[in-house]
Amino acid sequence: MNKKIGKLWLLALPVAYCTACTEPPPPTLAYKDREVVDSLFRLTVDSLKPLYDSLCTARFDSAVQFKTDSMLKVRTNEVQQALQRLRQETNQ
Repeated sequence: MNKKIGKLWLLALPVAYCTACTEPPPPTLAYKDREVVDSLFRLTVDSLKPLYDSLCTARFDSAVQFKTDSMLKVRTNEVQQALQRLRQETNQ
């Protein structure tokens, strides 16, 4: 009987150890604190929105050109590979 209890302890001890060493959950904010944080966030976002919009407008043309060039390069390679495959198939 004592051997069974000892084996049970050997089995239960690692399980208890693993569950006891978990991280505590992050603290939660009260409703009023969340309102304050939300209003501060909105104020910050509202003040930064014109800056981000102007940056987006300033680099829009170059971004479109870069993406277009990139897509053309990929499609040109695909067409070249398809033509090469067709040439190989017709030569066989």
